[in-house]
Amino acid sequence: MANIHLAIAADFSLAEKLLDTLENSELNLDQISAVELEPFGEEQNLRFGSRAVPQIALAEVDWSQFSHVLFAGKMAQAEILAQAVQAGCIILDLYGITSLIANVPVIVPSVNDQDLAQLRERNIVALANPQISQLVLALKPLLDQPINQIFVSSLLPSAYFGEQKIRELAGQTARLLNGIPLDEENERVAFDTVPSNVQSDEKALPFSKVFEHQLAKILPNLTACTTFHSVQVPVFYGISQMVSVQSEYPINAEQLSEQWQNQQWLAFHPEQVITPVKNGESEQDTQLQISQLLAKNDHAIQFWTVADEQKFSLAFLAIKLLEAVLDY
Repeated sequence: MANIHLAIAADFSLAEKLLDTLENSELNLDQISAVELEPFGEEQNLRFGSRAVPQIALAEVDWSQFSHVLFAGKMAQAEILAQAVQAGCIILDLYGITSLIANVPVIVPSVNDQDLAQLRERNIVALANPQISQLVLALKPLLDQPINQIFVSSLLPSAYFGEQKIRELAGQTARLLNGIPLDEENERVAFDTVPSNVQSDEKALPFSKVFEHQLAKILPNLTACTTFHSVQVPVFYGISQMVSVQSEYPINAEQLSEQWQNQQWLAFHPEQVITPVKNGESEQDTQLQISQLLAKNDHAIQFWTVADEQKFSLAFLAIKLLEAVLDY
């Protein structure tokens, strides 16, 4: 394998989670550096094991020094990603801002790794949106049979929309609990719910188009029959999804539960319901948690999934995608 110099271009919180996941992986990289897409601050220092990780200000970065980049920038930072591509880097786009570009593969690790054959078209691969990867990994045992309809209700935490939204939720919750009203111009986050497509970067994106396009690249046969309902909820971390599946053929719920129990990166709980809080309090927050499997009839099931969108859907799956890219 050629010399691998990895750049982690992310905010401090995600960069820290990516490094923790890398440390627990079997990857052996020659060098790792962090590019501060947003200034980390003097007290925010990254470490990989016992070593300090070089932290490079965005204005000082020379992308030609890196072979691979874990890029966790938003749409407004697309020009930075383009500069890294022009410098010859292989880009792993963690937020999927390139997923609408032709010939850029969108990957859910372990599901469609074969699509990495398209990587050399543009030297970019996009990690699927956490809502997509969470759904697709749960549906993995059912992908070989005809599915008529899938309904997904995604309850999205503040972390899904970024660190600023987490701070807003914490601050608003504290103020309201102390009887201090919010300013009228502030978007309410605490003690409220709202459709996700009126929040943050989602405002500027055609919600259904982005999701349909990502799903079409991963599982084209499911695009037309899948409906997402996505709602921001006053939870800090952890995406929850209620999923209903209707199949042309009978679905054996007992067999499905056995397949889930044998599936990597997944924990099935037949007796208890796992919530984002329970998931965050456990040591299994780098797994996809599935519970409350119900057979509505012979051809329809319903189940509940929870995953930490930062530790699992972004950090853990990003490192699995990096492993697949380096092995391909």
